[in-house]
Amino acid sequence: MKKLILPLLALATALGLTSCFQSETVIHLKKDGSGTIVEETFLGEQMKAMMAQMSAIGGGEGDAKAKDPLADSFSEEKAKAKAASLGEGVSLDKVEKVNANGKDGYRVTYKFTDINKVKFDPGDATDSMKPPGADEGEKKKSDPITFAYAGGKLTIKMPKPEGKKDKPEAKEGEGEDDAQDAQQEAMMKQMFADMKITVKLTADGGIEKTDATHASGDSITLMEMDFGKLMKDPTAFKKLQKANPETPEEIEQTLKGVDGIKMESKPEVTATLK
Repeated sequence: MKKLILPLLALATALGLTSCFQSETVIHLKKDGSGTIVEETFLGEQMKAMMAQMSAIGGGEGDAKAKDPLADSFSEEKAKAKAASLGEGVSLDKVEKVNANGKDGYRVTYKFTDINKVKFDPGDATDSMKPPGADEGEKKKSDPITFAYAGGKLTIKMPKPEGKKDKPEAKEGEGEDDAQDAQQEAMMKQMFADMKITVKLTADGGIEKTDATHASGDSITLMEMDFGKLMKDPTAFKKLQKANPETPEEIEQTLKGVDGIKMESKPEVTATLK
């Protein structure tokens, strides 16, 4: 899970984004094991402006892309390529331009015939926001979330954490307050004000019972990172940076009682559909 949280912070910091992005993925499961994966992504004004500038610098289709700087990142070609990576039997259904609360974005809907063959990597949520060529050829895919389903019973298998590595000891004075702390904290709050990433699974016919840590009604939240809420706690983000958690259990312990982060810490979650 370290691969999911800290890289997102580094990405937003590197791009200098304000109200950078919001992404919600909902896996809709039907009783027969088929369903859809619906991804909605909304981008802030600074990110859209940056993407438009990059399109213009690239030349060629720059003028066309500048009218809709998100079009290239959420093209049907890229969506079809992602569908292939999501597993056998997954296909692109449609790509739609959407607007919510004054923010432009895209909704991409994929269809799957058998959830047993679906492989979902939550880390892919940021792929469309990266500049062209970023990490190209160097990206190390994290283990995906996988599923086992039969007879109305679903098992969600969460990615296995990497083996524990020795963490470097903090240097003297490292992490202590200094004259720049207040300024840095204000900048971070601005940069992450509207940053939110959510991954959920919803049973279209309802859930009879589940042992998921974060369940409500017919939905199971596998991951939710609301950095706007997190940054309202002046100590939470510093705790996250200092602890540098590498497993779901460490993240849960580090941010226990902190509003804004939900992470499934169990290696397997079960649910019985109605």
